[in-house]
Amino acid sequence: MSRLHPFDVVSGALPEEWFSEIHAAEAQGRDPADRRQFHDLAPARRVLRQLNALGAEATGTTIVEYETLLYAVYRFWRAGRHSLALGREALDRALASGDRARPVPARDVGATPNVPHRACYLQLPERLFWARISDAAPPEPLDGLFLATGAGDREITVLAVLGLRPERGGFSQIAITVPPEDLARAQDFVRRPPFAPVLEGGERAGVKSLVSDAELLHLTHLALAEVGR
Repeated sequence: MSRLHPFDVVSGALPEEWFSEIHAAEAQGRDPADRRQFHDLAPARRVLRQLNALGAEATGTTIVEYETLLYAVYRFWRAGRHSLALGREALDRALASGDRARPVPARDVGATPNVPHRACYLQLPERLFWARISDAAPPEPLDGLFLATGAGDREITVLAVLGLRPERGGFSQIAITVPPEDLARAQDFVRRPPFAPVLEGGERAGVKSLVSDAELLHLTHLALAEVGR
């Protein structure tokens, strides 16, 4: 049985013509890869108003979070809906390489991570990584990451999808937009060892935890390096 994809969850709630309306903005000289231009597009603003009317306040989802989700989903669609699955063996290899890596001073980090097709979804092994969207929220399993490179390759948006399951009809998210070099720099700000479990019984169960933005960015960096091998 194939895994549920977060794009199908989001796109099923959008007006059928929404993607083509956003795409048509490119013919008018707008650049949907630029987050600020994207958020100002009339179709994007209209959908945001609809989502807010459906109870964004009641669910605790902010307009900014919806803006980032719509941006990531559109960029994924526009790039050709490329999904890359990182299996447990490949991910273990990536994590091992991260453990061996010597921290590099921030001033010496210059390599820009390569996001395949400039936007994609990176699917991770099920129920391996766990995170909370806030201190008060329960821990949820990480399904994967929407990744999108911004205009001029000056930034990368990372949107982590948590708690994705068919009966829920949605998911939680953690979104960060940073300069590309911050992905490599994140290794200097993670716990040692990185991703150590904080869930009760987590060590015995073999799961890992993400407890900070730095750990999410570090995981993204290691995963992208492995995908690009």
